[in-house]
Amino acid sequence: MFGIIVSLVLLKKILGININEQQELHRKLSVVRSNRPVSMHFNLENQQLIGQPLRKLFELFKEPIVVSRMYHNGNIITPTPETILAANDVLLVLAPKKQIENAQLLIGAPSQMNLKEAPESALTSRHIVVTRKDITHKRLGDIEELHQHNFTLTRISRAGIEMVANGDIFLQLGDTIKVVGTQEGVDHITKMLGNEVKRLEVPDIAPIFLGIVLGVILGSIPFHIGNMPVAVKIGMAGGPLIVALLLSKYGNFLYLTNYTTNSANLMLRELGITLFLASVGLSSGHNLAAAFANGDGWRWIGMGITITMVPLIVIGFIANKYFRKTYFEICGLLAGASTDPPALAFALKTAGNDIPSATYATVYPLTMILRILAAQLLILFFS
Repeated sequence: MFGIIVSLVLLKKILGININEQQELHRKLSVVRSNRPVSMHFNLENQQLIGQPLRKLFELFKEPIVVSRMYHNGNIITPTPETILAANDVLLVLAPKKQIENAQLLIGAPSQMNLKEAPESALTSRHIVVTRKDITHKRLGDIEELHQHNFTLTRISRAGIEMVANGDIFLQLGDTIKVVGTQEGVDHITKMLGNEVKRLEVPDIAPIFLGIVLGVILGSIPFHIGNMPVAVKIGMAGGPLIVALLLSKYGNFLYLTNYTTNSANLMLRELGITLFLASVGLSSGHNLAAAFANGDGWRWIGMGITITMVPLIVIGFIANKYFRKTYFEICGLLAGASTDPPALAFALKTAGNDIPSATYATVYPLTMILRILAAQLLILFFS
C-alpha cells in the first residue's frame, strides 16, 4: 500500500507535474470531450420540414434530441411529435453537443429569440427527483402518463451525468429530471415522479447484501482448467465484484434498486477499506516477528519494494510520455492495476476531482480477477 502511494509521489517529481496545471488541463479537456446536452434556438428555414410533423425532424438525427419549447403561430408552446411545423417557427433544441452542428444544418440558422425568458410565455421549468419506486424500471416510452401535451421532459441527470430524455431510458431512483411545461402540467408530472427527497434518505441495503451473498457463492465455485489437478476459484473478492458488475448492468430487469445515498455510499466504502486493511494485518501480523528474527524480513521487504514500485514507475512514465495520459489518469490507472483502494483515496485527494476514479474503475475488475487466478496458477505451476 505504501509502495504504491510512494510511487505516485515519485512519478509526480519525475514527470515534473504541477497539480494546478493538471486541474486546468482537465477542465479544458472536459469541455472538448464532453458530449453533454446543450440547448440552442433555431429558426426553421428548411423548406422540406415545413408542413411536416415534428417527429420528421427527430428521424433525421442519429441520437435523440428534444424540442423543449417552440414559437409556433404566435404562441410559445411545448410541442408534441405530432405538432405540424410552420414557416417562421423558432425551436429551442436540446441535443448532445456533437449534434448541435447537425441541428443547424437540418433546421436553420441560430435565432436571436430567447424562448426561456420571453415575458409572454406561460411555460415554467422545474427539476424533479424520481422518488417513487413504482415508476422506475420502466422505459419512458412505455409510461402512458408521460404522453401529455402540456409538459416535456428535457434532461435526465444520473450520478453526475446528463442525458437527453428519450423513450428508451429506464428511470431509476434518484434521477433528476428537468421538465418544461405549463404550471398544471409540471405539477402533474411532479406528483407522478414523487419529488420527495426524504424518501431517498433511507438506504435500501437489501440489493447490497444480495450481491454479497451471490458473490460469495460464485467465488466458491471451483473451475477446472485443462489437466490441472487442482480447481481454481475466483474467491471472496472476485465473486462479489463480478456479481456487482452484473447487477449494476442488469439489475433493472430484476427490479432491484441500486440507489444509495452519497453518505451511505461513502460509509460503505470507508468501512470496506478499513475491514480490508484490518484483515490483511490480522492475517500477516503473527508472522512478522519470525520473519525479522531469522533475517529474511528485510530481504522480503526489499523484494516487495522492487516488484511494487519499479513496474508502477515504468508504466506511469510510459503512459505519460507515449500515451499522453495525464497525471490524474495515471494515478487511477496504477491504483486500479494494483487493486489498491487506499491509493485511489490518495489520488482523489491529490486531484481534487473524480478523474482518477474513471481509469481506476476501467482496469480494477480485470486486474482483480487476474491476480486471483494468477496467484493460484503460479502455485500450481511451481509447486
